[in-house]
Amino acid sequence: MTGKIIYFVSQMLIHAMRKIGWWHWRVEGLEHLPPRAQTGMILVMNHIQWIDIPVVGALLPFAYRLSWLGKAELFENPMWRWFFRAMQVIPIKRGRGDLAALEAATEALRAGAILLIFPEGHRSRNGLLQKGRGGAVRLAMRAQVPLVPVAVTGTQGGLGDTLRGKPVELRIGKPYRVEPTPDGKIPPDLMDYLTTEMMLRVAALLPAAYHGFYADRQQLPTKQPRPAPVSSAMPEAE
Repeated sequence: MTGKIIYFVSQMLIHAMRKIGWWHWRVEGLEHLPPRAQTGMILVMNHIQWIDIPVVGALLPFAYRLSWLGKAELFENPMWRWFFRAMQVIPIKRGRGDLAALEAATEALRAGAILLIFPEGHRSRNGLLQKGRGGAVRLAMRAQVPLVPVAVTGTQGGLGDTLRGKPVELRIGKPYRVEPTPDGKIPPDLMDYLTTEMMLRVAALLPAAYHGFYADRQQLPTKQPRPAPVSSAMPEAE
């Protein structure tokens, strides 16, 4: 309950700044968000500065309150641990497989959570799209929820530019789903294909000058790699 109050008050303060014309934040594509009552979802977004999080949180309707993944080190301080838990942050140990975080994120999505993931893994600071990672694809397949591409522009200067009234824009693309493989595993060539597809959907929402790593990768292979079929044959008795 405390987290909801903090989230709501933060939204109202930012809306007030926008209403009086001090902060020029705008959003496009809200109609593409899947109906809230139907499913959890993963928002995959480029990451420029820390202010990206309050931007997307403030510009989405309150019913689409976000959860996100945060590095486990943030939870070491008791005060911050309380705050991040209230704000629905799921701790994850970066740089290694964290099965507990994967399971927690999967269960949250199946229960209807809206999970914000930055597939680049860290901030670009200059706005140029970096090479993506496939964790969001794996989660979407595991939880069977849609991926929603999102792009933010104008946050390179952080809070300073916002206070000076520089425009920030959030664009939301059409959701799509990743079909599960027969055995639940994703071969490397298929993971590379699905990750590139996801990042190209984000790039399509950005001006061409910010396509970065994907500037020369605007086309996917015409044929998607297929996982090996799972054998249904019974082993022979010895």
